[in-house]
Amino acid sequence: MVVILLEILGFLLSALGARGRSLVAWSLAFVAFDLLHLRRKLVLRNLERAYGRDSSPVVRAQVGRAALANFILTTLEFFSSRRVYPQQKVVFRNGEIFQNALAQGRGVYLMVIHMGNFELMADAILKQFAVPVHTPVKPVGKGALARWVKAQRAAHGLLEIANDGASSLSRTKRIFEGLELKQCVGFVVDQRRSKGLLAPFFGEMAWTNAGLFYLWKQRPAPIIPMTIKRVGENQHEVTVHEEFVVEQDSQWSHDQYLLENTKRMNGLVEILITANPQEYFWMHDRWKK
Repeated sequence: MVVILLEILGFLLSALGARGRSLVAWSLAFVAFDLLHLRRKLVLRNLERAYGRDSSPVVRAQVGRAALANFILTTLEFFSSRRVYPQQKVVFRNGEIFQNALAQGRGVYLMVIHMGNFELMADAILKQFAVPVHTPVKPVGKGALARWVKAQRAAHGLLEIANDGASSLSRTKRIFEGLELKQCVGFVVDQRRSKGLLAPFFGEMAWTNAGLFYLWKQRPAPIIPMTIKRVGENQHEVTVHEEFVVEQDSQWSHDQYLLENTKRMNGLVEILITANPQEYFWMHDRWKK
């Protein structure tokens, strides 16, 4: 029954067209952000941390509203992805950086953040470079919903690595398996990780996921940052950034190695967010104590 309802929802969303989905997204964002004030305080507080108290409250509210609208639109596009994703035009900038990294034959670690239609990125990579993206994730929902989401993602080149009992291999082994296939493993590096490291993020200490550098130490491979941005109706631009080179020093302890590279990673994430704050997921509490 759940699957049938999801398919009906997907059909209706696709029938709305790009402008219709955008109108729904902005309308829902206005209701949630301006009328119901859902997570409004958190969003504005995060933006104040990132841009300072001297930044305009009006501008911060505009950015927060736009970011929520983008997230809702991304969700609407995902639930209608079977029909909507084929309509999307995605252009790659600096695609040769990713192609050259793949050509090394060690697989690639993708460094990604919650910006633009981040769910679409795997589909674009699959079509452009013919490789899927293996990604450690938490299942979305439970039961039929989780299975449906997993199937939709797999159909678009995103292969979930989750602790859902579906595989006898550990998450780490499945990550390395993806690299052994000379494919890529995507790491979302902008979320809070209570078991991670405390590192500066927009001037304040934030719990940060350092798992990528644990894994890199065991199995080195190129780390390629990648972002996606909306540039029009059904149009997106993926930017492949220069390889993130892991720094090592024989004088460093293992903990210092992790901290130094995590600090550098957070600095890069700040730059990527600042380049397109209207499409970043400000609803996440990175600075939660």
